[in-house]
Amino acid sequence: MKVLVVGLATFEEMTGGSARYLSGMVENLRRRGHEVQVITAGQTVATGSTVRSGVLRQVGRLGKRLWNVHRRAIVTVLRDRPDLVNVHFAYDGLGAVTAARLRRIPIVVMFQGPWAAEALATGLRGSWPLSIRARMFIERRVYRSATQCMVLSAAFGEILVRDYGVRADRIRVIPPGLDLDPFRESRTPSEARTLLGVADRPTVVTVRRLVNRMGIDLLIDAIARLPASSRPQLLVAGTGPERDALEGRARDARLEADVRFLGRVDDALLPAFYAAGDLCAVPTRSLEGFGYVVIESYAAGRPVLATAIGGLVEVVGPFDPDRLVGADPASLAEGLARAMARPESLPTPESCRQYAAEFGWDRIVPRVEAVFREALA
Repeated sequence: MKVLVVGLATFEEMTGGSARYLSGMVENLRRRGHEVQVITAGQTVATGSTVRSGVLRQVGRLGKRLWNVHRRAIVTVLRDRPDLVNVHFAYDGLGAVTAARLRRIPIVVMFQGPWAAEALATGLRGSWPLSIRARMFIERRVYRSATQCMVLSAAFGEILVRDYGVRADRIRVIPPGLDLDPFRESRTPSEARTLLGVADRPTVVTVRRLVNRMGIDLLIDAIARLPASSRPQLLVAGTGPERDALEGRARDARLEADVRFLGRVDDALLPAFYAAGDLCAVPTRSLEGFGYVVIESYAAGRPVLATAIGGLVEVVGPFDPDRLVGADPASLAEGLARAMARPESLPTPESCRQYAAEFGWDRIVPRVEAVFREALA
């Protein structure tokens, strides 16, 4: 099968779950003998936390993406005639979708989140009314043009139907895949903390982009509610525009000795970071399609405490429903206290790894192939 993949970025170009998914899917499709060509915005402009703000810079970035991504995608579709076009981000896929419709080439869209709604929830650039309307217009055009849409959770499938008018019979729910090999080395929490150079004490970890909807402020407030005598340290991995504000929040709560921001943790150290925790917290407040951090933590043998938001319910709920809590500091604090006080009630490292194995790419990529074949048919 000859597939053209168009998206925002690969994992080499940008950190985050969507980029990890794109890279993992492409790599595993190629392993299975498919011819896959990739065009991303990240090949042309800075993406993720490296993006600089300002209206003029944003207009310049959009212009580069229009010329490079859309032009290249249109030329590739018209010249090479792939069997299928697979889009991973609405804006960057618009040119490929337009050309594919002209050539009557099937289109499969991987919906990883509502672009316009996330801009509003994040409160960053792009939250202006005109920008939101433009994003919604582009999203509707791309999603409604798809032969099939893939989503990571039923929660995001409902968003496609409700907000974008996509027919439910064109939506397929397939969770993300994970490369399990880096997580196979077993470390005790003490060994992992020594490797990372952090204090060897009860620890909660989280890996998130530092933006409002990820709820790190809720987690800091929850830690502050716990008695100082039994308070775990919180290790935060990730980058984003809210870091200064979050560090200030921790200082104001006098948590300097309990909350550490480690910035971007190198991918090679990520399994050790999860292993350093007694528990991984995922405090998302809105628009969580799945949460790669959940299966990464399970793959490292560590349980997860998560808010009952979106796809988190679907990935944590079937395995450890007692670890789903409300998206507020009081509920998070209660969940943390209960888990840290009764470690025997938590899933064992072995059971966590067994559950994570269900999301190995060897199991997920055949399901992606099945959707591609269905679109071709």
